[in-house]
Amino acid sequence: MYIRIRRRRFGQLVLSGAATAVLANLPRRAYAQSESQLYGVQVAKQEVATDAPNKTPDTVFVVADTVTGKETSRINVPSRQVSNLQTDTKLDSVQIDNTDASRRVPGKSVLTRTRERITSLTPLTDGTLAVVSVINTPRGNFTRVAQINPKTGENLGATRISGFETNSSTLESLVATKDNNLIGIASFSDGLPPFKLIGIDLKGGKANNAERLALPTLFPNRRYSNLVLGRDNVIYGTSIGSEGSVVLIKIDLNDRAAITGRAKVTTVVELQLDGKDLENDILGLAISPGGQIYALANPTSKGTNSLFRVDEKSGAIRFVRDFQVDKIAFAIA
Repeated sequence: MYIRIRRRRFGQLVLSGAATAVLANLPRRAYAQSESQLYGVQVAKQEVATDAPNKTPDTVFVVADTVTGKETSRINVPSRQVSNLQTDTKLDSVQIDNTDASRRVPGKSVLTRTRERITSLTPLTDGTLAVVSVINTPRGNFTRVAQINPKTGENLGATRISGFETNSSTLESLVATKDNNLIGIASFSDGLPPFKLIGIDLKGGKANNAERLALPTLFPNRRYSNLVLGRDNVIYGTSIGSEGSVVLIKIDLNDRAAITGRAKVTTVVELQLDGKDLENDILGLAISPGGQIYALANPTSKGTNSLFRVDEKSGAIRFVRDFQVDKIAFAIA
Protein backbone atom coordinates (compact mmCIF):
# COMPACT_ATOMS: atom_id res chain seq x y z
CA MET A 1 0.00 0.00 0.00
CA TYR A 2 1.32 3.45 -0.92
CA ILE A 3 0.82 6.55 1.19
CA ARG A 4 0.29 9.71 -0.82
CA ILE A 5 2.07 12.75 0.62
CA ARG A 6 1.40 16.21 -0.71
CA ARG A 7 4.38 18.22 -1.96
CA ARG A 8 4.04 20.79 0.84
CA ARG A 9 3.87 18.10 3.51
CA PHE A 10 6.81 16.32 1.95
CA GLY A 11 8.86 19.54 2.17
CA GLN A 12 7.93 19.95 5.82
CA LEU A 13 9.01 16.39 6.56
CA VAL A 14 12.31 16.89 4.75
CA LEU A 15 13.03 20.10 6.67
CA SER A 16 12.02 18.47 9.95
CA GLY A 17 14.25 15.48 9.25
CA ALA A 18 17.17 17.71 8.31
CA ALA A 19 16.75 19.74 11.48
CA THR A 20 16.66 16.58 13.57
CA ALA A 21 19.81 15.33 11.88
CA VAL A 22 21.61 18.64 12.53
CA LEU A 23 20.62 18.63 16.21
CA ALA A 24 21.63 15.00 16.57
CA ASN A 25 25.01 15.70 15.03
CA LEU A 26 25.86 18.78 17.11
CA PRO A 27 27.54 16.93 20.01
CA ARG A 28 29.24 14.60 17.57
CA ARG A 29 30.59 17.51 15.55
CA ALA A 30 31.78 19.27 18.70
CA TYR A 31 33.55 16.10 19.78
CA ALA A 32 35.02 15.63 16.30
CA GLN A 33 36.36 19.18 16.39
CA SER A 34 38.03 18.69 19.78
CA GLU A 35 39.37 15.35 18.55
CA SER A 36 41.12 16.91 15.57
CA GLN A 37 42.04 20.37 16.90
CA LEU A 38 45.63 20.30 18.09
CA TYR A 39 47.32 23.28 19.73
CA GLY A 40 50.98 24.18 19.45
CA VAL A 41 52.97 26.95 21.09
CA GLN A 42 56.35 28.50 20.43
CA VAL A 43 58.41 31.41 21.71
CA ALA A 44 57.75 34.41 19.48
CA LYS A 45 61.23 35.91 19.80
CA GLN A 46 64.45 35.18 21.66
CA GLU A 47 65.19 38.78 22.62
CA VAL A 48 65.03 38.64 26.41
CA ALA A 49 63.76 41.62 28.42
CA THR A 50 65.58 42.82 31.52
CA ASP A 51 62.57 41.92 33.68
CA ALA A 52 62.09 38.52 32.01
CA PRO A 53 62.07 36.48 35.26
CA ASN A 54 58.97 38.42 36.30
CA LYS A 55 56.87 37.85 33.19
CA THR A 56 56.07 35.24 30.59
CA PRO A 57 57.61 35.45 27.11
CA ASP A 58 55.74 36.54 23.99
CA THR A 59 54.41 33.38 22.39
CA VAL A 60 52.58 32.23 19.27
CA PHE A 61 49.66 29.81 19.48
CA VAL A 62 49.13 27.65 16.40
CA VAL A 63 46.06 25.48 15.81
CA ALA A 64 46.21 22.59 13.34
CA ASP A 65 43.65 20.03 12.18
CA THR A 66 45.04 16.53 12.60
CA VAL A 67 42.60 15.15 9.99
CA THR A 68 43.35 17.55 7.14
CA GLY A 69 46.86 18.35 8.32
CA LYS A 70 46.19 22.05 7.76
CA GLU A 71 46.97 24.95 10.05
CA THR A 72 43.68 26.66 10.93
CA SER A 73 44.78 29.64 12.99
CA ARG A 74 47.78 31.47 14.45
CA ILE A 75 47.45 33.79 17.45
CA ASN A 76 50.09 36.06 18.97
CA VAL A 77 49.93 35.95 22.78
CA PRO A 78 51.72 38.89 24.44
CA SER A 79 53.77 38.50 27.60
CA ARG A 80 52.19 39.01 31.00
CA GLN A 81 53.65 39.95 34.35
CA VAL A 82 53.49 37.26 37.02
CA SER A 83 51.00 37.85 39.82
CA ASN A 84 53.34 36.91 42.70
CA LEU A 85 56.06 39.54 42.29
CA GLN A 86 56.24 40.27 46.03
CA THR A 87 56.83 36.68 47.19
CA ASP A 88 60.55 36.72 46.39
CA THR A 89 61.82 40.29 46.20
CA LYS A 90 65.49 39.28 46.11
CA LEU A 91 65.05 37.71 42.69
CA ASP A 92 62.92 40.53 41.32
CA SER A 93 66.05 42.63 40.75
CA VAL A 94 67.65 40.19 38.30
CA GLN A 95 68.97 41.98 35.23
CA ILE A 96 69.45 40.27 31.87
CA ASP A 97 72.17 41.47 29.50
CA ASN A 98 71.63 39.03 26.59
CA THR A 99 75.30 38.08 26.51
CA ASP A 100 77.04 34.76 27.02
CA ALA A 101 78.10 34.03 30.57
CA SER A 102 79.67 31.18 32.50
CA ARG A 103 77.15 29.73 34.97
CA ARG A 104 78.01 27.26 37.70
CA VAL A 105 75.92 24.11 37.89
CA PRO A 106 76.55 21.12 40.17
CA GLY A 107 79.79 19.45 39.12
CA LYS A 108 80.63 21.61 36.10
CA SER A 109 80.77 25.05 34.55
CA VAL A 110 78.54 25.69 31.56
CA LEU A 111 78.91 28.44 28.98
CA THR A 112 75.35 29.53 28.43
CA ARG A 113 73.36 32.34 26.88
CA THR A 114 70.30 33.77 28.52
CA ARG A 115 67.38 32.23 26.67
CA GLU A 116 63.71 31.36 26.90
CA ARG A 117 62.41 27.79 26.62
CA ILE A 118 58.86 26.47 26.63
CA THR A 119 58.95 23.18 28.49
CA SER A 120 55.28 22.21 28.61
CA LEU A 121 51.85 22.91 27.12
CA THR A 122 49.36 21.40 29.53
CA PRO A 123 45.55 21.08 29.35
CA LEU A 124 44.02 22.00 32.72
CA THR A 125 40.71 20.77 34.07
CA ASP A 126 39.11 24.23 33.70
CA GLY A 127 39.61 24.11 29.93
CA THR A 128 42.60 26.45 29.81
CA LEU A 129 46.09 25.56 28.61
CA ALA A 130 49.09 26.07 30.88
CA VAL A 131 52.25 27.24 29.15
CA VAL A 132 55.37 26.53 31.20
CA SER A 133 58.34 28.70 30.28
CA VAL A 134 61.86 28.64 31.68
CA ILE A 135 64.55 31.28 31.45
CA ASN A 136 68.13 30.49 32.39
CA THR A 137 70.32 33.36 33.56
CA PRO A 138 73.77 33.70 35.10
CA ARG A 139 72.05 34.12 38.47
CA GLY A 140 69.83 31.08 38.24
CA ASN A 141 66.82 29.69 36.43
CA PHE A 142 63.23 30.90 36.64
CA THR A 143 60.03 29.02 35.82
CA ARG A 144 56.74 30.76 34.99
CA VAL A 145 53.33 29.30 34.17
CA ALA A 146 50.77 31.19 32.07
CA GLN A 147 47.13 30.15 31.69
CA ILE A 148 45.80 30.66 28.16
CA ASN A 149 42.24 30.55 26.84
CA PRO A 150 42.66 28.23 23.81
CA LYS A 151 39.64 29.68 22.03
CA THR A 152 40.80 33.30 22.10
CA GLY A 153 44.50 33.10 22.90
CA GLU A 154 43.99 35.44 25.86
CA ASN A 155 46.63 35.24 28.58
CA LEU A 156 44.46 34.91 31.71
CA GLY A 157 47.24 35.13 34.26
CA ALA A 158 50.78 34.09 35.08
CA THR A 159 52.61 32.74 38.13
CA ARG A 160 56.29 32.29 38.89
CA ILE A 161 57.09 28.95 40.51
CA SER A 162 59.54 28.86 43.42
CA GLY A 163 60.47 26.28 46.04
CA PHE A 164 62.79 24.16 43.88
CA GLU A 165 65.73 22.40 45.50
CA THR A 166 68.41 24.42 43.67
CA ASN A 167 68.52 27.74 41.84
CA SER A 168 69.44 25.78 38.70
CA SER A 169 66.24 23.71 38.88
CA THR A 170 63.63 24.00 36.15
CA LEU A 171 60.15 22.63 35.57
CA GLU A 172 60.53 20.47 32.46
CA SER A 173 57.01 19.06 32.19
CA LEU A 174 53.58 19.42 33.79
CA VAL A 175 50.41 17.33 33.80
CA ALA A 176 47.02 17.82 35.45
CA THR A 177 45.18 14.74 36.69
CA LYS A 178 41.40 14.44 36.61
CA ASP A 179 41.24 15.10 40.35
CA ASN A 180 43.12 18.37 39.73
CA ASN A 181 46.54 17.40 41.03
CA LEU A 182 49.39 19.09 39.18
CA ILE A 183 52.43 16.85 38.77
CA GLY A 184 55.67 18.04 37.23
CA ILE A 185 59.13 16.86 36.31
CA ALA A 186 61.86 19.01 37.83
CA SER A 187 65.42 19.03 36.56
CA PHE A 188 68.16 19.92 39.01
CA SER A 189 70.22 21.55 36.27
CA ASP A 190 68.46 23.31 33.38
CA GLY A 191 66.94 20.27 31.69
CA LEU A 192 69.73 17.83 32.52
CA PRO A 193 69.55 14.75 34.79
CA PRO A 194 68.84 13.98 37.52
CA PHE A 195 65.08 14.52 37.45
CA LYS A 196 62.41 14.33 40.12
CA LEU A 197 58.63 14.09 40.10
CA ILE A 198 57.11 16.89 42.17
CA GLY A 199 53.79 18.55 42.93
CA ILE A 200 52.94 22.07 41.80
CA ASP A 201 50.69 24.49 43.66
CA LEU A 202 49.73 26.86 40.86
CA LYS A 203 47.77 29.27 43.05
CA GLY A 204 50.56 29.59 45.58
CA GLY A 205 53.33 29.44 42.99
CA LYS A 206 55.20 26.70 44.85
CA ALA A 207 56.85 23.40 44.03
CA ASN A 208 56.46 20.66 46.65
CA ASN A 209 57.28 16.99 47.23
CA ALA A 210 53.62 15.89 46.94
CA GLU A 211 54.21 13.16 49.52
CA ARG A 212 50.50 12.33 49.69
CA LEU A 213 50.66 11.23 46.03
CA ALA A 214 53.61 8.90 46.74
CA LEU A 215 55.18 9.66 43.37
CA PRO A 216 57.82 7.26 42.05
CA THR A 217 61.57 7.86 42.21
CA LEU A 218 63.19 8.36 38.80
CA PHE A 219 66.47 6.82 37.66
CA PRO A 220 69.24 9.45 38.04
CA ASN A 221 70.91 8.73 34.69
CA ARG A 222 67.84 9.06 32.46
CA ARG A 223 66.03 12.05 30.98
CA TYR A 224 62.28 12.22 31.61
CA SER A 225 59.84 14.57 29.92
CA ASN A 226 56.57 15.11 28.03
CA LEU A 227 54.00 14.14 30.67
CA VAL A 228 50.44 13.86 29.34
CA LEU A 229 47.23 12.39 30.75
CA GLY A 230 45.57 9.48 28.95
CA ARG A 231 41.86 8.69 28.82
CA ASP A 232 42.33 6.01 31.49
CA ASN A 233 43.72 8.64 33.92
CA VAL A 234 47.17 7.10 33.48
CA ILE A 235 50.07 9.51 32.93
CA TYR A 236 52.25 8.92 29.88
CA GLY A 237 55.65 10.41 29.11
CA THR A 238 59.00 9.73 27.50
CA SER A 239 62.39 8.71 28.80
CA ILE A 240 65.82 8.43 27.20
CA GLY A 241 69.03 6.98 28.60
CA SER A 242 72.70 7.05 27.68
CA GLU A 243 72.12 4.30 25.10
CA GLY A 244 70.00 6.76 23.14
CA SER A 245 66.75 4.86 22.76
CA VAL A 246 63.54 6.80 23.42
CA VAL A 247 60.81 4.91 25.25
CA LEU A 248 57.19 5.68 25.97
CA ILE A 249 56.52 5.31 29.69
CA LYS A 250 53.46 5.41 31.89
CA ILE A 251 52.79 6.22 35.54
CA ASP A 252 49.64 4.75 37.03
CA LEU A 253 48.96 6.41 40.39
CA ASN A 254 46.66 3.50 41.27
CA ASP A 255 49.33 0.85 40.60
CA ARG A 256 51.73 0.98 43.51
CA ALA A 257 54.76 -1.00 44.61
CA ALA A 258 54.00 -3.45 47.40
CA ILE A 259 57.01 -2.49 49.54
CA THR A 260 57.31 1.29 49.09
CA GLY A 261 53.68 2.09 48.36
CA ARG A 262 54.81 4.44 45.62
CA ALA A 263 53.43 4.58 42.11
CA LYS A 264 55.49 2.76 39.48
CA VAL A 265 57.08 3.91 36.24
CA THR A 266 56.72 1.24 33.54
CA THR A 267 57.97 1.12 29.97
CA VAL A 268 55.22 0.87 27.35
CA VAL A 269 57.24 0.58 24.15
CA GLU A 270 60.40 1.81 22.44
CA LEU A 271 59.69 4.45 19.82
CA GLN A 272 60.92 3.97 16.24
CA LEU A 273 60.78 5.68 12.87
CA ASP A 274 60.86 3.44 9.79
CA GLY A 275 61.93 0.52 11.96
CA LYS A 276 64.93 2.35 13.43
CA ASP A 277 65.51 3.77 16.89
CA LEU A 278 65.03 7.52 17.19
CA GLU A 279 68.22 9.57 17.05
CA ASN A 280 66.75 12.46 19.03
CA ASP A 281 64.43 12.76 22.00
CA ILE A 282 60.75 13.49 21.53
CA LEU A 283 59.92 17.19 21.93
CA GLY A 284 56.29 16.82 22.98
CA LEU A 285 53.41 14.39 23.46
CA ALA A 286 49.65 14.90 23.21
CA ILE A 287 46.73 12.49 23.51
CA SER A 288 43.49 13.24 21.66
CA PRO A 289 40.09 12.80 23.34
CA GLY A 290 39.76 9.55 21.37
CA GLY A 291 43.03 8.22 22.78
CA GLN A 292 45.36 8.69 19.79
CA ILE A 293 48.89 9.61 20.86
CA TYR A 294 50.73 12.27 18.88
CA ALA A 295 54.41 13.17 19.13
CA LEU A 296 56.27 16.32 18.21
CA ALA A 297 59.76 15.44 17.07
CA ASN A 298 62.71 16.25 14.84
CA PRO A 299 63.99 12.70 14.40
CA THR A 300 66.28 13.37 11.45
CA SER A 301 67.72 16.71 12.62
CA LYS A 302 66.39 18.44 9.51
CA GLY A 303 65.79 21.70 11.34
CA THR A 304 61.99 21.58 11.32
CA ASN A 305 59.81 19.99 13.98
CA SER A 306 57.12 17.62 12.74
CA LEU A 307 53.96 15.98 14.02
CA PHE A 308 53.73 12.18 14.17
CA ARG A 309 51.06 9.64 15.12
CA VAL A 310 52.28 7.08 17.65
CA ASP A 311 51.31 3.41 17.55
CA GLU A 312 51.22 2.49 21.23
CA LYS A 313 51.58 -1.23 20.51
CA SER A 314 54.47 -1.24 18.02
CA GLY A 315 56.13 2.05 18.97
CA ALA A 316 56.15 3.19 15.35
CA ILE A 317 55.72 6.92 14.73
CA ARG A 318 54.22 8.02 11.41
CA PHE A 319 54.61 11.46 9.85
CA VAL A 320 51.54 13.74 9.75
CA ARG A 321 52.91 17.16 8.81
CA ASP A 322 55.65 19.68 9.52
CA PHE A 323 54.69 21.61 12.66
CA GLN A 324 57.19 24.21 13.76
CA VAL A 325 56.20 24.66 17.40
CA ASP A 326 57.88 23.88 20.73
CA LYS A 327 55.10 21.93 22.48
CA ILE A 328 51.68 20.44 21.62
CA ALA A 329 48.42 19.65 23.44
CA PHE A 330 44.70 18.96 23.01
CA ALA A 331 42.46 21.14 25.14
CA ILE A 332 39.89 19.62 27.47
CA ALA A 333 36.42 20.30 25.99
